[in-house]
Amino acid sequence: MKKNVGFALRAAGFLAVFAVCFWVYVRWITPKFFTDIDWPTTTTYAGFYELEKNTADVLFLGSSHGVTSFLPQELYNQYGITSYNLGCEQQGMVTSYYWLKEALRYQSPKAVVLECYFCFPYMVDEPLNTEESYTRKAFDFMKWSPVKAEAVKTVCEVDAKQDVWSYYFPNVRYHTRWENLDRNDYRYKEMAGKAGLKGFAPLYFYLGEPGEGFVPHDTDETDECAQMAPLMLEYLDKINDLCAQNDIHLILTITPAMAADLTKCNAVQAYADEKGLTFISFNEQNVYRQMDYQMAVDNCDDGHPNIWGAMKVTNYMGAVLRDQFGIESNLQPQWENSKEDYAFIMDQCSLDHTGDIDAYLAALNHEQYAVILASKDEFTTSLRESTIDLLRQLGLSADLAGQEGCNYLAVVSDGKVLLEEVSFEPIAYQGAIQDGYMPLYARSMKDEWGNGLASVIIDGEEYSKNQSGLNIIVYNNQTRKIVDSVWFGTYEPENTMGR
Repeated sequence: MKKNVGFALRAAGFLAVFAVCFWVYVRWITPKFFTDIDWPTTTTYAGFYELEKNTADVLFLGSSHGVTSFLPQELYNQYGITSYNLGCEQQGMVTSYYWLKEALRYQSPKAVVLECYFCFPYMVDEPLNTEESYTRKAFDFMKWSPVKAEAVKTVCEVDAKQDVWSYYFPNVRYHTRWENLDRNDYRYKEMAGKAGLKGFAPLYFYLGEPGEGFVPHDTDETDECAQMAPLMLEYLDKINDLCAQNDIHLILTITPAMAADLTKCNAVQAYADEKGLTFISFNEQNVYRQMDYQMAVDNCDDGHPNIWGAMKVTNYMGAVLRDQFGIESNLQPQWENSKEDYAFIMDQCSLDHTGDIDAYLAALNHEQYAVILASKDEFTTSLRESTIDLLRQLGLSADLAGQEGCNYLAVVSDGKVLLEEVSFEPIAYQGAIQDGYMPLYARSMKDEWGNGLASVIIDGEEYSKNQSGLNIIVYNNQTRKIVDSVWFGTYEPENTMGR
């Protein structure tokens, strides 16, 4: 009897250890999409589970059009309304339905805002109207529960190419990733927790120049309606029913996009009228003008708002949520605590549109940044005193007066000056930023013929523009990605900037 008990205990111990090891292995090889890329889907869903229960009064769902349009922190800052953006790239209605169902296990929202671009045929050769990779990104980090089991069953019934067991045992799907694992794969908890923007994906490019491009719809132009994809319509009905069962206001939207033609907006309006729902087309003339929206500078491409466009869309939606649906301000620590993160992201996005060296340097005064400055050729001739003062605010102190023709190299990371050197001899730095994790090799020098070089190699890749003047590379230690690489012609009065 004792032998049997001992054997059972040893077997149970072995199985427990095996289960833990297998879970770690599966977590490692499952692809992750954190804040070091533009579409941090894993961060979105991991961050959702960090919310205190029943604190989000509004949920946003939909494809990337919604991910880049609805900014929860802006909604909170301006209206005090707590929300979370559960959208993701190519999120069809099947995914939206199951993520809403999952969200209701943790939150009791008063309203759900659904972006409807994917109600219409998009990937016509794909049964789910989207590629498998995007479906996996949406469900791989949903916690296991009857909701996920039902979602997986539905996905694999609709799309015969997908395998149920590959969701339960992701190693079946991702076993070939073993040789390509990187640091993200081993630091899930650290990276997944960075959810200050609560599901929103900030983009900062401009589509064009002010006044160019898109003309908003006049609803009198046509009453023709586009056809929704049958499966998308089926799950739109399910979303509507689920909201009705839980006494949740469902608001349908189509956000600013050139491909969102009037026939699609008419179709969603017709559905909303039939079901007694509210529909807001941000492409409709009156709405577009009330927001003072300009597609050329408020969108980053023809389908996605940049962060400034998202502010306009979100503020319009905030007024609707408050005035039309009576959603009140709700003071919550998790939204209060992310105000600073939001301000930092706004500063970071603005860097790409900042052409003055003083304004640029002022925006770099964040401990989250690593900043590398490397001179090439002459750079001190027209260096302003105000610019030198801003360099001092970054912690730098070298005296650059009377140093015409010198080499200059500085490295600031995590609020510490790792190197600052002025010399007529070659200067080089070999070390690491990001608390010692990211290798850096930087140089400022002239060769034997007097040709200058400004080189900044981070993790084996060259990022310096190597232009005459002051070359600046900005790296975000938290998100682990290059923010910007520019140069300023500080040898000339205009201090010309280039990228």
